[in-house]
Amino acid sequence: MKLFEEKPHRILKDASWLQPLSPPPSGIPLCREVDLRFMASFLSDVFRTGHARNLFIFGKPGTGKTVCVQYLLGEVEKHAKELGFPVLAVYVNAGRARTPYYTMLEIVRGLGLNVPNAGWQMFRLKQAFESLLKDKSVIVAIDEVDSILQKEKEPLIYYLNRQPRTTLILISNRIEDAAQLPERLLSTLQPKLVQLEPYKPEEAKAILIERAKHAFQPNSISEELVDTVAKITSEIGDIRLGFSILLTAANIAEKAGKTSITAQDIKSALENEKTTEILKALSKMKRRGMGLY
Repeated sequence: MKLFEEKPHRILKDASWLQPLSPPPSGIPLCREVDLRFMASFLSDVFRTGHARNLFIFGKPGTGKTVCVQYLLGEVEKHAKELGFPVLAVYVNAGRARTPYYTMLEIVRGLGLNVPNAGWQMFRLKQAFESLLKDKSVIVAIDEVDSILQKEKEPLIYYLNRQPRTTLILISNRIEDAAQLPERLLSTLQPKLVQLEPYKPEEAKAILIERAKHAFQPNSISEELVDTVAKITSEIGDIRLGFSILLTAANIAEKAGKTSITAQDIKSALENEKTTEILKALSKMKRRGMGLY
């Protein structure tokens, strides 16, 4: 019995663009220019003084926090190279690293130091990190920072914040995680709070259209159906749900032998993805005379 047979795709061209963690096809986060410029304005001092304002970026899942920060770090490194200014940038996900130790390990390795996967104690990792600061500035972005705050309150963040020429970007879903930081840390961290709001319907539509152009064959889905998915996505506030709906609808349509996605495929995808949030969003849209039902 063959479980995995390669069949020709009539709709899907490259499904990777609809994966939840895939980067923007253009490389630039759509509809976040104002937010990116705002964040960049606080980091620009790093090119003059070697140190910049710490940031605490928060917002619901699927509002583009991670992709914006990763793009921002890339622009920092590019500008530093153009200026010949010694600035390094690193992104780590504390939720995946799981512990403060492995978070620090990922930071050090992400900065280009050759460190073994195990065997070094925390003080050796700190020594390696501090060796970089003798002639370089470092911007450290820690995603899902609440994962380590809950485990040790603030020692790793406190340590990093007290290092010279070190700027922190902390990312979380909730502002409460910043409010719960101990006073001794907040008094020195002094983070600038940056909230990313959920995408508006027209913003969600622009993002989904860009993804669909790269993920689907030409003329595989109408703009009207993308608009409907965008409105549902905006109601819920998570752009990644829109990716999932489009991908599921495409798979349903292909399984039925179709060459394009129909309204019925979107309905079936919604049934497949159905959550309390989707039900609430559809109910609101129905009351306004919008949507598929």
